Amino acid sequence: MYLIQIGLIASFLIVNTLQTNRIRNHPNYTYSINEELLTFKFATQEAHVRLLSNPTIYDVDVFRSDKDGLLEQIETPFLSLDNQYLDEQQLDNDCVGLPKHPKLNEILSVNLLDNTLDIYYTDILSLPQFDKIFLLTDELELRQATLQYNSSSQSQWKVEVKNISYSLKNLYPQEINYTNAYFACFNDYQDKCLILSNYGGIWLDKNSEIEQPILTFEPVISPNKDLNKVNVFDQYLAIANGNAGVDLYQFQNNQLSYLLKITSKDLNQTSINIISLKLIKNRLSILDEHTGLYIFDIINNQVSLSLTLPYQRCVAFDHSEDTYLLVAETPNNIEYMMEIFILPISKEYYINRIYVDDFSFREIQIDDDYAIIIGEDVHLVVRHSIFNGFMKNNTDLVKTFFEDELIRFEYLEMNQTFLTQFVETSYYIGLSKGSLHIWKFDDYNPVIICRFQYGTSQNYTIRANSSKCENHTNRDLFEQCQITQYLVIQASGPLLESDSNYLIIGVSVSVAIVIFIIIVFLCRRGRALAKKIQELKKQAEELKKYKVLEAEQQSVGL
Repeated sequence: MYLIQIGLIASFLIVNTLQTNRIRNHPNYTYSINEELLTFKFATQEAHVRLLSNPTIYDVDVFRSDKDGLLEQIETPFLSLDNQYLDEQQLDNDCVGLPKHPKLNEILSVNLLDNTLDIYYTDILSLPQFDKIFLLTDELELRQATLQYNSSSQSQWKVEVKNISYSLKNLYPQEINYTNAYFACFNDYQDKCLILSNYGGIWLDKNSEIEQPILTFEPVISPNKDLNKVNVFDQYLAIANGNAGVDLYQFQNNQLSYLLKITSKDLNQTSINIISLKLIKNRLSILDEHTGLYIFDIINNQVSLSLTLPYQRCVAFDHSEDTYLLVAETPNNIEYMMEIFILPISKEYYINRIYVDDFSFREIQIDDDYAIIIGEDVHLVVRHSIFNGFMKNNTDLVKTFFEDELIRFEYLEMNQTFLTQFVETSYYIGLSKGSLHIWKFDDYNPVIICRFQYGTSQNYTIRANSSKCENHTNRDLFEQCQITQYLVIQASGPLLESDSNYLIIGVSVSVAIVIFIIIVFLCRRGRALAKKIQELKKQAEELKKYKVLEAEQQSVGL
């Protein structure tokens, strides 16, 4: 099945390549460095974890050196840094290397529907600094939930949905039909957020409560027939309005002003349907369902078309800097996702790889390291890079979280910092058709883990790949860093728990030797003294006998 899908997609892309003359091969480069020798000393049988030199290593192989200097590769398991789990791996007298790897686990799910309600939620606004969440529905109902996090409690997360709502329909004179509705917040405006729908814009005070929300109209936002997506970056707001194109706004001095509209004419098309967009720095990327992806540069509040990626039947996209992920369909309704590298200066793009799987893509969220791919009920975490596809040993990265369709997925900004030497923990919040979800995302740094039960000395060679080198400034998308490092293990066995025990045992042995010498000395002196006493006693007895004999002789002489 997969071979048939890949074959159909490959043939489709070949035809598309001939039409656009944009997809071609690009040379790849490997920059090699040798790290300094790493000596790993310990004196216990339990597992020891040591960070590798480069925190961005995504692929690591460990080789054991035998007595003849030959290298034997050690299979890399997919492990967490949990010692109990390490014990199950039976790491006896050996080391394994783990690359930078994530773990995504759902930690909370809250039902938003009851037996009497049939609500379709359209967007979520998480405000952890206010301990609250706002929700929007397709009937312009504003709802609220409380969000609490307690690090000292065993049940850290607590979400409660209020059983009342506020209808925004009452604010409009016209009849309100079903509509998409989204939140849009500017970092420079801490007090309010925009509520955008087909019927215009309304400012919501973040300090409001659902019982009496503080709302004000934004007259600059004009009504549109279709509202597919909104995106905010810095001072700009972009709105995807389907057939009407894209509206671009600017927010300065707490005021919103209209800048321009991008229409089908600007895309050299007769008709369009803009379904998605993204603002980042001075770049605006917009996705037309029928004709592909268009990348604009924003210069002096004006836009200039920089690059076009012509693909039909588009579904979704996202990007991190110059790495794009684009989901589309073949004429046979097979969904596929392309990883595309763009070169803004030369105005070229290159397809790095194609992902094909047996589930429907719905949304993508991409950052510098990972791409979180959202489906209807299955989600993947993959690493994007020119030199590797799906992460090695990624069996823990495929999760079925819930059955109903995911609508919104976003990073949850917390006031607390969850960062240790080995792992960085962050949280994501998601909204589905009938549930609210919170995920824990643990991002583990690359490490080497060793466990030895007996005293030994062992040499290893570590070969790792990274998307960048620490002392190499070039960050070309087509270049990787290959790291070689030598490791010497010196383990003294299970009897010695730490280096301090050497000192304790050494002092004890020295004291014992001194005491032994003193005892030997005293024994020898005691033996000599006893011998002298015996001699004196013998002399005394002989003297006594002599005096008795002398007295007898004198009496005879008389």
